[in-house]
Amino acid sequence: MVRIKHKGRTAYFRAETEDDRVMSDVGGKAYINGNVADLFGGISYSDSFFVYGNASIVDVPAADSVTIHAGGAAKDVLEEHLRSEEFFVHRIQEVAEVRGSLVEFTVNEMSPSAYSTLRVTDDTDIEFTEEPVEPTPTAPGDGGASGGGRSGGGGGRPGEEDDGATVSIDPTVPSVNFEDDVAGLDNVKETARMLLALFDQDVREDVVDMYGEEFADRGGGMLLYGPPGCGKTHVSEAIAYEAKYNAGIEEQYGEVTFLEVRGSDIQSKYAGESEKNVAAVFDRAHSIAQDGFAVLFFDEIETLIPDRSADNLQRHERAVTNAFLQEMNDVEDNLFVIGATNMPFTIDPAASRRFPIQQFIPQPTEEVMAEVWEKQLTSLPNADEIDFERLGEESVGYTPAEVADRILGSDVQRELVRSVVDGDPQEVTTEYLLARVEQTDPKTIRQFVTSVRDQVDELEGYPQLREYVEAQADELGVNVHGGTGGSALGDLLTSEED
Repeated sequence: MVRIKHKGRTAYFRAETEDDRVMSDVGGKAYINGNVADLFGGISYSDSFFVYGNASIVDVPAADSVTIHAGGAAKDVLEEHLRSEEFFVHRIQEVAEVRGSLVEFTVNEMSPSAYSTLRVTDDTDIEFTEEPVEPTPTAPGDGGASGGGRSGGGGGRPGEEDDGATVSIDPTVPSVNFEDDVAGLDNVKETARMLLALFDQDVREDVVDMYGEEFADRGGGMLLYGPPGCGKTHVSEAIAYEAKYNAGIEEQYGEVTFLEVRGSDIQSKYAGESEKNVAAVFDRAHSIAQDGFAVLFFDEIETLIPDRSADNLQRHERAVTNAFLQEMNDVEDNLFVIGATNMPFTIDPAASRRFPIQQFIPQPTEEVMAEVWEKQLTSLPNADEIDFERLGEESVGYTPAEVADRILGSDVQRELVRSVVDGDPQEVTTEYLLARVEQTDPKTIRQFVTSVRDQVDELEGYPQLREYVEAQADELGVNVHGGTGGSALGDLLTSEED
């Protein structure tokens, strides 16, 4: 299974590799059929094209219904094949190998329509039509849904016959959950669960009856802030997962979907385009939420809502903040907005008030780092022999992202793959992992503290972050108002140069 992301759209496919070797992601090739290109509204060579090999079948929503034109193919045989294979369908012309023969068919309609890819199951209602309907490739990001408001154009430049928006997002099924994927952060998890409980009408009515409307106010959103790499994105998706599977929201609202967009993806160098992108994202979220419940997540949100009183702010940057504030005024009950930032002190105060629930996501303690290691290595056949507590102690100062990406996802993965290719599999032991930790220096926190040390006085409204930065600066020997109190900054500069 592969997940393809291009021009803001995400689709899933089953694919055959050219050979069975494990290849690095450098220099690899993906051959795309023309029909798949249609799914993305054509391939743009100026936009990134990502192919991920770590997709799971649980990422692909089950189809409630599909309408198919199969031409002269035996419909009962094709239907049996689609169900038995849990075939992935898209609103394009498909080809399936059925009993040794290639069968072409066209997917005219599919439901739920918000997704680019759906999975046929035994419960899917399959209807065959006699007349072919050429599926019109939808604009990037509309996910196949009808309508789509201002996000329908996408990809154009100002002056072309579209709305000028150049950003689009696809809904995904949340797969990250609090229990299995988010270590520590018990207070954050509890806050999220209690907030989601207010979307249960019975719970909300009881709170209103006992304590009044003010204590039943859900607000329009939540802000997650803290040092980078410590789990803000994971927490946001886990909140969507909690809403979908554990909070009973789907029973009352309908399908729960997760939409993620980076603030930097919305920004544009063209005048007026960033504001249109903000509107397009919210229009997309509103459209999807009409038939269910949507969690809209903005990463790097500080780039969208900078403080309008800042002297160095440009006019178009103030316009983007204004556009975002206007959209947040119209957030309905079935749309929940989450923002994540490393630098909350740069956010416009009025925009900050749009996020009444604000949660600090701290750097993990050694106990939490032990959990991080355990969650990352749970699939090892000898996981019960690994001393996770010792790994947690020795990796204090690292972020969970550094463990997952720089140590396990880079160094260890490369060595394990090489050992398999060479026919001499490496045993993963506590000592082996500790050696990998010793060969790597943590740098995310050092870089963050160094970059924000001069803004400590601006953290008055964020006492937890202020205390954290001051403590880390003291430990690293970095003066919070500039300069150094030791050699830590010199070590940092050496690390960055390396």
